[in-house]
Amino acid sequence: MIQPPPEERFCHNCGAPNAPDFNFCLRCGARINFLRPLPLLARAPGAYPVTFDVEYPQKLSRVSTLVRLLLAVPQLLVVYALGTVVGIITFIAWFAILFTRRYPKGLFELVVSFNRWTANVHAYMALLRDEYPPFSSDPGRYAVTYDVDYPEKLSRWLIFVKWFLVLLHQIALYFLGFFAFLAEIIAYVAILITGRFPRSLFNYIVGVMRWYYRVTAYSSLLRDEFPPFSRRADARPGSGRAIAVSAVMIFPVGIALIAAFVGVALLVGSFTASTERVSIRYADILAGDSTAPADIDGNLVVLLSAEDPYNLSGVFRQPKAGYRFVQFQLEITNVDSTFTSVNKQHFGLKDMQGRDQDPLLVQARPLGRVQLERGETERVGVVFEVRDGVNPSELTYAPGLAAFIPFGEKVRFEFR
Repeated sequence: MIQPPPEERFCHNCGAPNAPDFNFCLRCGARINFLRPLPLLARAPGAYPVTFDVEYPQKLSRVSTLVRLLLAVPQLLVVYALGTVVGIITFIAWFAILFTRRYPKGLFELVVSFNRWTANVHAYMALLRDEYPPFSSDPGRYAVTYDVDYPEKLSRWLIFVKWFLVLLHQIALYFLGFFAFLAEIIAYVAILITGRFPRSLFNYIVGVMRWYYRVTAYSSLLRDEFPPFSRRADARPGSGRAIAVSAVMIFPVGIALIAAFVGVALLVGSFTASTERVSIRYADILAGDSTAPADIDGNLVVLLSAEDPYNLSGVFRQPKAGYRFVQFQLEITNVDSTFTSVNKQHFGLKDMQGRDQDPLLVQARPLGRVQLERGETERVGVVFEVRDGVNPSELTYAPGLAAFIPFGEKVRFEFR
């Protein structure tokens, strides 16, 4: 039997031979040299002073991938606690920088070590490594490299505006993170089938995390150099022009995103909105012929009658010249709705000429009642001011939040 060279050592996980200075098995990625700390990766000259990288694993465990969320729970609890401590330290450091232009070195190293622990857990959760993260923040204990160069001096005025300057970065990371999430889903399936993380997806996710940790270091006051808009490990700090563009472009970009989200919400709402239409002759409702109950958003709504013109003299002001008062009586029952209101914002009227009218008065018992609890029924009188010679064409009632948005469930009584 041929003996392996003395300088080789077998992996305890898959049995493959490895060089004695290797920390992880070339075949399966398992940690094989627990006594030797991992080397820190050299940063390219001029690169941003935050280092983040993850060693690519040649093989990943299917079983570990399946139960990763469960296994990570203890680590996530620690990360949550560390995040709270980092927030307190950052608050203290803000004042230290304001008065001394220095981040206290002991606190700086503590924050970096906590961030290193968090980075290890994030990489494990992202399926980038199989080895369980150590309950330690020491460098070289895990196949993830995270480090931040200590700055001798920091700007006093930047601590007031860093949160604003990185808003464009945050927007970019939002979209990059969405695609990273899709990449994670694909990689999850690939690992279960092949036991390997596709290299291109691995590099993309690591790059997004690198971008994130740079922005986090900047916004949490660890560095003054503006983060680059890049996932590359050798990317240089952003220039003054990049800072100016970020400060100026955040407004139009933010407005465009808000408009896009509102547009999508309106589009979705237009397809999902539910309007219960009830058709009735206006003469019949004046004669007291009520409609059948309309079921809308957990409420039953019945239009009982109408009075046209309606006399409010002695109680309310007289109608404007050329106008008259019209009152509608409705019966509203809250069957199982969480929010049923009967105030003026929830009613509307349109006349035959297409003009919209808001209620002048909503009459309910007791006076001023605006909310119906589950199981309650209320008769409500709604008074409008309508132009003489023009009949109402439709009365609408939106029982819940639909009254405040352009889509949602409502009942529409259409008069013919």
